[in-house]
Amino acid sequence: MIWNLQQIDVLAFGETNVNTLSREKTARWFATAEDYQRLRTHWRRLMNSPRKHQLGPHHHLLYLALLGKDWRKAFTPRTNLNKLANGAFAGWPMWRALNDIHWISWLDGPTATLLPFDDLVTVDRVKALSALLPRRPSHEYKPEDFANGYPFDAYRDEVANS
Repeated sequence: MIWNLQQIDVLAFGETNVNTLSREKTARWFATAEDYQRLRTHWRRLMNSPRKHQLGPHHHLLYLALLGKDWRKAFTPRTNLNKLANGAFAGWPMWRALNDIHWISWLDGPTATLLPFDDLVTVDRVKALSALLPRRPSHEYKPEDFANGYPFDAYRDEVANS
């Protein structure tokens, strides 16, 4: 049997990392397997079209999270000390993208954020997804918290494991 370091950490400390979602959990957002494939095909076409320039960080986060992937890999923590001293950490696109996803979950109807998905992603799906994403406010973190990677999992453990 081959062990990876994450498995050893889980065995040694009894903790679980929730950085990806199982297929079972991801399937909750799609009525059928064809809907899942439709979204992937649509995204592939979108990324190969001129419309890709209209996409922001929140679109990429939303797509990766809907697929159950570790969406944090799409964001690189700020390391330039001058930029950090001038407030770049608070303006990091990851914080805005997370806030956008949580904001959508409070709405009742479609938003401009969902337009590129051409009705393949609904507000209800975003509401379900939002419950799994971290909610701790950005002002509670410091740049040095990210020195050794992310200080939080991609998905909230207590919700993702239920």
